[in-house]
Amino acid sequence: MSTQFTVHKGTLDGSSPQQIDPNAMYVVDFTKLESVNDLVIILSAMGIAFPANHPHFEQVKSFLALDNPIPIQQPNVQPEGKKLSLPKLKTLK
Repeated sequence: MSTQFTVHKGTLDGSSPQQIDPNAMYVVDFTKLESVNDLVIILSAMGIAFPANHPHFEQVKSFLALDNPIPIQQPNVQPEGKKLSLPKLKTLK
């Protein structure tokens, strides 16, 4: 005798859980934050880094791990000397 069970997922308030698309990005809804700890968790999960030429580097410098910099690979890009040709404009009467 075989018994089959049907699994129904739900949340504590009885609603159905939302499907999470693994190929999408989600924006933080700051109205859902309940304490400063929630913001700390979000910021620590983001992995924020600042380059030394960032306009506000001096303001955040004391909070950065200056003993462990991350090298930035910047390719040597030279501008191309292309001639830009624009269409001739007609005068309006």
